[in-house]
Amino acid sequence: MLSILKGNPVSFIVRTGNQMVEQPFAIEPKTMRRFEWRNGSNPNIPENSVGVIPISGPVTKYNGDCGEPGAIQRNSWLLQMQSRDNIGSVVMLLDTPGGEARAATTLAPTITTFKKPILSYIDGINASLGMWLSSGTNEVYLSSKMDEMGSIGTYCTIPDFTGWFEKEGIKLHEIYAPQSADKNKDYRDAIKGDYTAVEKDLKILTEEFIGFVKNQRGDKAAASIKEWNTGKMFYAEDAVKLGLADGIRSFEQVVSKAAWLALRKKN
Repeated sequence: MLSILKGNPVSFIVRTGNQMVEQPFAIEPKTMRRFEWRNGSNPNIPENSVGVIPISGPVTKYNGDCGEPGAIQRNSWLLQMQSRDNIGSVVMLLDTPGGEARAATTLAPTITTFKKPILSYIDGINASLGMWLSSGTNEVYLSSKMDEMGSIGTYCTIPDFTGWFEKEGIKLHEIYAPQSADKNKDYRDAIKGDYTAVEKDLKILTEEFIGFVKNQRGDKAAASIKEWNTGKMFYAEDAVKLGLADGIRSFEQVVSKAAWLALRKKN
């Protein structure tokens, strides 16, 4: 932020929703052949295929400025796959450090009420918001022992540019209406070093987050709650022991499991 304010060049990786890594696709489970999704309009997707929705990088509620899909877009893809007869099940392919908390309220209800088998596959890291999403699926698997998951908790960052503005000769005056004594009060208190109101807000959000994971992941996770409810990260084997995941598998194995669950549900 300060670099931008000072006019310095800022390097970044361009992410767009058109990149293949961010687009949903389908897999025919017998041959493992991949088909482009094209918003569900691809006529070549075979019956009983497994839909795959990648969730890579930080997740926000809305699409990013470069077109990277947000939670609303991914929710739309999930609903498309739920309505398509040629999709028997879905795998969410996760490699995310987390994201915006309000993205969870967009995606989680659809995941927990999904009418077809839906599994999570972690390929790298599944932290924070990613845990909120994966915990709502029927089963959760990791790709290797070195994958990590956890960070079940919340935090926020409040930048204070007061000193910088003053150094640059800029003095800001904030003028509130007499009736607006509580407007932005949490922020104004935090800037002065009083985090009480912000911490109270984060506590409410975190209790909802922890409760969701506990209820969705079952008895094993509930029994180990004191191990994971403080925001720790865990390697794959420990995550399985704590009940946060169901095992370590290859992607092909998870796709096959999703297809098998779909056939079993039909029969």
